[in-house]
Amino acid sequence: MTEVIAGQTVALLSQWYDFEGGTLTDLDATPTIGVTHIGTGSAALAATSSGVTHPGTGSYGYAWTPSSSLTPGDYLATWSGLSSGSPVTAAETVTVTAPAAADDTNTSPAGVFYATREDVMRALDSKLTARNAGQIDRALESASRDVEDLCHRKFFPVQATRYFDWPDVQYRPSWRLWLDDNELISLTTLTSGGVTIPSTDYFLEPNRSGPPFNRLEIDLDSSAAYGGGDTHQRNIAVTGLWGYRNTETQVGALVEALDASETAVDVNGAASAALGVGSVLRVDSERMLVTGRRMLDTGQNVGGSGLTAQQNSVTLAVSDGTAFAVDEILLVESERMLIVDIASNNLTVKRAWDGSVLAAHAAAVDIYAARTLTVQRGALGTTAATHSNGATVNRWDPPGPVRLLTIAEAINTVTMEQAGYSKVLRSGEAGGSSERNRDQKGIERLRQQVYNSHGRKARVRAV
Repeated sequence: MTEVIAGQTVALLSQWYDFEGGTLTDLDATPTIGVTHIGTGSAALAATSSGVTHPGTGSYGYAWTPSSSLTPGDYLATWSGLSSGSPVTAAETVTVTAPAAADDTNTSPAGVFYATREDVMRALDSKLTARNAGQIDRALESASRDVEDLCHRKFFPVQATRYFDWPDVQYRPSWRLWLDDNELISLTTLTSGGVTIPSTDYFLEPNRSGPPFNRLEIDLDSSAAYGGGDTHQRNIAVTGLWGYRNTETQVGALVEALDASETAVDVNGAASAALGVGSVLRVDSERMLVTGRRMLDTGQNVGGSGLTAQQNSVTLAVSDGTAFAVDEILLVESERMLIVDIASNNLTVKRAWDGSVLAAHAAAVDIYAARTLTVQRGALGTTAATHSNGATVNRWDPPGPVRLLTIAEAINTVTMEQAGYSKVLRSGEAGGSSERNRDQKGIERLRQQVYNSHGRKARVRAV
C-alpha cells in the first residue's frame, strides 16, 4: 500500500518478471497506468502511457499528482501491458489523504468572532464610522482569540477531517483515542489504517454531557480496532463537525437566488436585524462569515405625511409592516433610523441613529435597509454552493457567557486604545493626584465565571 496527500506527487512503480521468482524482463511495449476509486470505480487518472518512465529492465514508473480536491480514500493503480503478446496486469492500492488546511489543524480562521461589531458599538453607544468599525473589528479578533486561550478550546463549528496517531498501549488503552482540544460535535466517518470503522463499533464520550466529545472509544464487544496500515502515524482519520456545540437560530431567509461565487447576499428584514459583522450563518449545508453590510432598497416608501425634523416624529408609515423587523437599521435619504417597535404598518423608529443627521422626509421617499451582507463563502470547512430564493438563513450562536466576555474584552481594548494604554494612578502614587485606578474587578470576575462554566480542564493521569 502506498500513501499520498492530495496535491502532492507520489512515485508509482511496477516491476515485471518472466516468472515468479525469475528475473526482471521488459514488456513488449510501454504499459499504461490508470487510477480508480475503490468502491465507486470513478477514475482519478484515465489509463495512459504518457509520462511512464523506464528506469531499468522490467521496471516502469509514473509520477502521479492527485488533485488537491480529490476525495480522500483508497484508490487502485492498475498497470496494463503485453508480455510475449499476452495481456498482463499489476495493481497496487494507493491511499489518498486530504491536505492539511487551517480547519484541519484547529487554527482559528480570521474573522470568526464570538460577538458582532454591532454588539460592541451598541454597548459603547458608538457612532458608525469606517475608522471606528475597523478598530472594533481588531478588538473583536483579539478578544475572541483571548477567550479561546482562556478556555483552552475553540467554540465555532468547523467541518473537517483530522488525523491522529493510533493509541500506544504503553501510555493509554489501545481502544481509546483522546482528542484533547480537537473536540467533536458530531462524527461522520472514522477510519483506521484505511479501514472504515462502523458507527456501531465505537462510542463518542462522554455520553452524559456531549457534545463536545473529547474521546473516541472502540466498543470492546466488537471486532473493530485501531491500527493496521503501514505506520501508526496519522493512522486514524476522523471526519466530522468539530467545535463546542452547534447551537443555531433560524433568523430569516434569502431574498435572491445565489450562485457559488456571489459574495453580496441579500436577506429579508428578520435576518438583517438578527445578523451583524462577525456572525456565522448557514444556508443549506454552506456556512458563511459576515464581513460587512450595506443598504438595499426595500421596495417600500415613506407613507402618510412623511417625517418632520423633530425627535418626537417617530412614526414611519409603510405599506407592509410585516416586511420589517425590530432592531433593523433603515436609511431614509441620508438619515439612519433604528426600528424599536412595529404596530401594523407603522414603524416606531429611533431617529438620527448611528450619528446621522436628523432631517425632514417627504412622503414617497425610498426606504433602504441594511439587508445586503458581504460574506466569506464556503467558510469553516464547507463548500460554496448555489442556493434558491427563500432559502432559510440560520445563525450560529456562541455560548451566552462567551459572547458577553468577548464584548467586554473588546470594549476594554477599544477604551484602552483610546486612552493610549495609559494608567490612571492611585492617590498618593508618585506623580499622582486624586484620580483612582479603573476598577477591573468586573471583567476579572467575568473571566473567572466563563472559565469555570466553559473552560476545558486538563486531564490528570497518575504515573
